[in-house]
Amino acid sequence: MNWLYIALSTIKIKVRDRKAFIRTMLLPIVLILILGTALKSTDAFSVKDFGKTTVYYLNDDKNEISKNFDTFLNNKEIKDILDVKAVSSYEQGQKLVNAGKGTALIYINKDYSSNIESDKKGKIQLYEDKTNSVRNGIIENVIDSFNSGANTTMVSSKIAKKNIGYETSENVSENYLDIAGKTPRAIDYYAITMLVLTLMYGTSYGCVDLDELFFKKVGERIKTTATGTMQHLVGLVLGEIFFLMLQAIALILFTKYVYGANWGSNPITVLLAMLGLSTLATGIGIMFGAIMGDVDKGAGLLRILVPICTFVSGGYYKVSIGDSALLNYVPNKLAQTSLFNTIYDGSKVVAQNSIITMFIMAAIALIIAAAAGRRKLA
Repeated sequence: MNWLYIALSTIKIKVRDRKAFIRTMLLPIVLILILGTALKSTDAFSVKDFGKTTVYYLNDDKNEISKNFDTFLNNKEIKDILDVKAVSSYEQGQKLVNAGKGTALIYINKDYSSNIESDKKGKIQLYEDKTNSVRNGIIENVIDSFNSGANTTMVSSKIAKKNIGYETSENVSENYLDIAGKTPRAIDYYAITMLVLTLMYGTSYGCVDLDELFFKKVGERIKTTATGTMQHLVGLVLGEIFFLMLQAIALILFTKYVYGANWGSNPITVLLAMLGLSTLATGIGIMFGAIMGDVDKGAGLLRILVPICTFVSGGYYKVSIGDSALLNYVPNKLAQTSLFNTIYDGSKVVAQNSIITMFIMAAIALIIAAAAGRRKLA
């Protein structure tokens, strides 16, 4: 249990430095208040004129029944809501949605009409960008409106034993989606991004503490005991993670009850996301310290990289930095993706995948750190 003793000792050492702890907590609290107040009335955080939602459309069926949906999409009511663009293949539509050019791809396969005629389910498929739950809700409601009218028409046709054409008549309400609680206010947005920034500064802690608690005086004293190198490293890592989690919980509670920030109704997933980022930040910091050997250079470089990662992830202000897939693996971006999807009813799968990715990246960083540390001790 030596690793547990080392972990608890690490937490005690960091908590005793009250000035550093208070300073670390005050910075995000002040930034959240300033940014959340100054930008609360900007278009980036309010929905005034939502505009049209861009969707791609492919109908591979071409039969009469599916043509009713073509007619439906050409209705003026729908055109006021959706900007429908035709694509030549399902793969093309997927790529455009993945690139952020549109919100979703609506697809009707070649068996749609035949399935309906044989009393099977004819499904309109939807490939969505799960990062925008509000616009996804708009598209889903439009399709539900069509299905509702189409089902009524089909039932009427069977009762009358003759074909009855589908007609569109005021069947889409312009006020069908309530966005309350589905999109963050400025104070909600910055509560999340500044929490992520705070935990990312844990990279510097990991780098500095590796030097102080592993290689220097404290570390040398521990090495005189029966504690193995791996136990020593595990204790240090757990101590850093627990300390960062303590900061995260304190900041979440403060912003929730003092600022009224929205943290959703799934605290377990929120805490898992924070645990994933705390582990990743610790792993990155220890990796930098082990590889570079010079704690001042390692910590200094991390203090430069953390604000850059925050900026490209939209932490200071919502920005769009191209479509590079690499941006999706920036630690800040992974954490923010998991939190926004969890809190604002986005994709559970996207949130879970982001959390899993953080743990995998943390494991890789710690393995590299352990290998570099062994070489340094050899």
